[in-house]
Amino acid sequence: MATKRIRRLGAMHVFRSMILDAPIGTVWDAVRRFDGVARWNPGVSAARMETGDAATPGSIRRLDIVDGTVFRETLLELSDLRHFYTYDILESPLPVRNYISTHRFLPVTATNQTLGIWESRFECEAEVADEMGRIVGDDIYVGGMTGLNTYLKGACNG
Repeated sequence: MATKRIRRLGAMHVFRSMILDAPIGTVWDAVRRFDGVARWNPGVSAARMETGDAATPGSIRRLDIVDGTVFRETLLELSDLRHFYTYDILESPLPVRNYISTHRFLPVTATNQTLGIWESRFECEAEVADEMGRIVGDDIYVGGMTGLNTYLKGACNG
């Protein structure tokens, strides 16, 4: 009788934050459109809506990543008042399941800057948990927010 290996899924929570050098209105204008991510995220070469529009929950976007891979994501919630959007991943090359992420922004009133917060919860096999924490947290979130900050500096000075 063959033995089947049971893989354990681990629950992950990945959280990254960064001070962005622009006021919250400027930041929100840059990130609000669900299909506008390619303008500010250097890891995304193209983004387009497959269904719905860029501000309606339930709409699906396709992201072409610079390494040639594709992500498909659903906009779950968007709030202009509270400056956040939440989405899930329908398809991606990442070995994750039940991925839900929120990207939110808070004003830093003393300096007229913005606190960007990007976090997610998902499941993955225990063997890849550290790698997924690094890829999602550092490569995707920190890399994306660093690109956003660079984009904002050009927008504020241009």
